[in-house]
Amino acid sequence: MQTMGKLQRRSAGFTIVEVLVLLFVVIILATISLLVIHANTKPDKASSSSSSTATNKSAPSTNSSYAILSPATVPSKTPECSQTLTYQSNGNSEPVKCANGYLNTLEWNALAALEPKVMTLGYGATESQVQTDLCSDASDSDSDANTGSSNVIEDTTYQISALYYGWNFSSDPSVVLRNGTC
Repeated sequence: MQTMGKLQRRSAGFTIVEVLVLLFVVIILATISLLVIHANTKPDKASSSSSSTATNKSAPSTNSSYAILSPATVPSKTPECSQTLTYQSNGNSEPVKCANGYLNTLEWNALAALEPKVMTLGYGATESQVQTDLCSDASDSDSDANTGSSNVIEDTTYQISALYYGWNFSSDPSVVLRNGTC
């Protein structure tokens, strides 16, 4: 019987140690959890500016660069937005700009599906390079019945590319499409 009493006392003492160890582990886990939660909710400048660009397209971003939309290889110089497209009987779609003047990404993507070269020229394109690629794109679309492209669509492609890259030429390079000098 005496052995039983000693065993019970040890068992009771051991339980207190277990409780203290368990309490210590719970406190450590709670502290780590709080640190992880706090780290994930802390605003990060890079992620907050990109998420505001992605979710709130009506407000201009404080970030100087915007999304890189395929087939471009550099970011847009214009804020982006999304506005439903309407299609004309000649196959052209619109609008290039949303009501706030920002670049309509839905229009960009619709035109990019036609794989126009002019949409890949970049910021430093010259008026001559734009004219050459517009004519090349028009020629390619004439030989590819699947694109349904026309000079009107090529002109729209120029307009959205100019908006995207910030081109501001002294004359309109797309005039070659309208006057047939390609």
